Amino acid sequence: MEIGVEVMRVFRQCFLGVLVALGALSVMPVANAQGATQPVRNEYVLGSGDVIRVTVYQNPDLTLETRVSEAGVISYPLLGSVKAGGLSVTQIENRIAEGLRTGNFVKQPQVTVLVVQVRGNQVSVLGQVNKPGRYPLEVADSKLSDVLAVAGGIAPSGADVVTVVGTRGGQPFRAEIDLARSVGQARANGDIQIVNGDVVWIDRAPMVYIYGEVQRAGASGSSAA
Repeated sequence: MEIGVEVMRVFRQCFLGVLVALGALSVMPVANAQGATQPVRNEYVLGSGDVIRVTVYQNPDLTLETRVSEAGVISYPLLGSVKAGGLSVTQIENRIAEGLRTGNFVKQPQVTVLVVQVRGNQVSVLGQVNKPGRYPLEVADSKLSDVLAVAGGIAPSGADVVTVVGTRGGQPFRAEIDLARSVGQARANGDIQIVNGDVVWIDRAPMVYIYGEVQRAGASGSSAA
């Protein structure tokens, strides 16, 4: 009987591993009918601590490598303080270009922003995972399955239910997701979005002890007569 319990535990972990792997596959690019590769995720959203490099075509004096401050701003030549935190790469490119254009500094600025170092948006994955720790959120719409995959998946001792704690709209947020039950449902129902500052906690699975004499070795079950 103890062997049967162990087999069921291994089966459950394999099942959850497949779920996490399917979530990890969602970050991979897909090819369109013409064979071109198309990203399926939104752009990375800048956060405090990120390092970016700004270049303006044919204006090397405006090239700058800088870090987003705790207030979410950067200091850029001619423009002063520019809000960057919470903006995508394209949005900050457009904001700098607009400032250079409206200030009559550059007539038709072509601005390129490159994220040199990601440090701003992070999530903590703790408890019964194979690689607990803090991980960067490298895309704007990271899902629960994505961060679990990065953390190496749920450990054999982990429970089915995952707890996510953070804030949404300035209010405390807490969600408990049963990964096993979420299979077959729409991703939006079970595979929630993870945002900056979230804590993902996987508790230890309850232990089951079976006492008594095993009358016959092997699997047991019922069948219709």
